[in-house]
Amino acid sequence: MAMMPQFLLVFPLLLWFLQGGSSCLDCDRRFLDSVATVLKERLPEDLSGRGTLIERQIKALADLHGTFLRNDYERVLDVRRVTSLKSDIIHQLREIKKQPWKGVFLWQLSMYHFRVSLREKMKQTLEQFADLACSEDCTVTEGPVLDCWTCLRIATQCFDGELCGVEDERVAEHKEINLYVFLVCESVVLSSVLLVYLVCFKHKKKMLQKALAR
Repeated sequence: MAMMPQFLLVFPLLLWFLQGGSSCLDCDRRFLDSVATVLKERLPEDLSGRGTLIERQIKALADLHGTFLRNDYERVLDVRRVTSLKSDIIHQLREIKKQPWKGVFLWQLSMYHFRVSLREKMKQTLEQFADLACSEDCTVTEGPVLDCWTCLRIATQCFDGELCGVEDERVAEHKEINLYVFLVCESVVLSSVLLVYLVCFKHKKKMLQKALAR
């Protein structure tokens, strides 16, 4: 019973992570195939678990956007910048490939540092585009726009509302209601657990007193 309140506290976070969220990098299968090719050229063929290691690195790269950049204004990006971003990633991977091979652990460390720097660059690129597409004098952006969460192209050139970080009043109200209901349910559960505990404690105490009286 003691674990139940902790689960209720963690449950909303699990829902948040399970919500949709793809990635601009995950929308292009050919790009991921190109990444796989570069990684295969880098890793020795006799390396133990080579295939699994490559798959993990590709997944970590593809999930970078959907995992860390989850704000609504980080959802859309013009296709031209997406293409430029992917080209830069391939270039950086080839630069890592040129480095002398010093073992799989150092290579994985290099890949980790690369993803960290890439995440910062993606964040900066998405914010720059949001500033352009959400500005009051926005008239047209540079080319078609990609919805990175659904991999669909958007005809709209300028944005407002949630995609610009402005929360809709109805959405905000809905969140407040959900939070209120959650807190009420949690209070009921905690009260029920406490009540059951007190009843059991008192019952056990009475039984102990009777046993001592005998």
